[in-house]
Amino acid sequence: MELYTGQTQDIYLDIYVEDEIRVADVNPTVTIYDGDTDVLLTSGYALPEDNDEGKYAFRIIDNHLLTDKLIKAVWTYAVDGNAMSSINYYNVVTPYISLAEVYTKLHIGRNEGEANYVKFHEVADAEKFARFMVQNYTGVDFGKKERVVSAYGQDADVLFLGERIISYTVIKENNKVVIDKTNNINLFSHAVEITDTNHSLRIISDDDINEGGKKDIVYPSTGSFYGGYRYDVTGVFGYKYVPEKVQAAVVMLMKDYFGKDNIWRARYVNSVSFGDTDMQFSKLAFRGTGNFYVDKLLDEYRSTNMAVI
Repeated sequence: MELYTGQTQDIYLDIYVEDEIRVADVNPTVTIYDGDTDVLLTSGYALPEDNDEGKYAFRIIDNHLLTDKLIKAVWTYAVDGNAMSSINYYNVVTPYISLAEVYTKLHIGRNEGEANYVKFHEVADAEKFARFMVQNYTGVDFGKKERVVSAYGQDADVLFLGERIISYTVIKENNKVVIDKTNNINLFSHAVEITDTNHSLRIISDDDINEGGKKDIVYPSTGSFYGGYRYDVTGVFGYKYVPEKVQAAVVMLMKDYFGKDNIWRARYVNSVSFGDTDMQFSKLAFRGTGNFYVDKLLDEYRSTNMAVI
């Protein structure tokens, strides 16, 4: 199951005992952990759903869902005095377009009875499908994750990370903390900024070196990323926001997802004829994303492995 970054959302539990829905003796306790590290994020009591016996909800506030991650929910409860527990995992992901915006862009109804009404979970499924198609075609995840990236210095003021970085909190040099923003530590004695391309870090220094006619190069005597030294950077990596072209591509793919011809392409049918209508698909419809315009929008994001600093 997916949860979205930056949004307060509910998770649910249905209590079954021997295939029968049951009510817990008291409201279940819910403990939320980081699914990869088991670090405790939050905990509390679930509340019963109105008019839905045996179903409970627990609200996770957006502060715990700021980046893409895996979270683990441990539900603890008792039925007729028998202690029980359930564990569920949820993928926290960045939607490539707001689902509320999709209703407007695709001119579909939000509420039952409206023209072109589409259920919310169906819109969510379509966005997920489009997101997977974009990731598969480009090889890029346009979300954001908190992680550690390692790189090696080159006796220069720039450290190429090989990953797109949004922000950082800690830098270690050969396992020694040299910068810790939280604790106001900076052993470089110079500020370190993210380059304009978001692929590297740069030490900011006013010292210019005129050796060999070169300028604006900071050497070890004034602070640099030492050659051969390993630097571990803890921060948020990925995209601060989903690029506009990617959002446009997702809308097109979602429109295709709801389109009547999608059922035929999904079955590798090259042509179909019914009544007065004949459809024949180009071979290109089964390559890339299956949409020429979407492929063109996304092509610029496919070559992302070049060393840009």
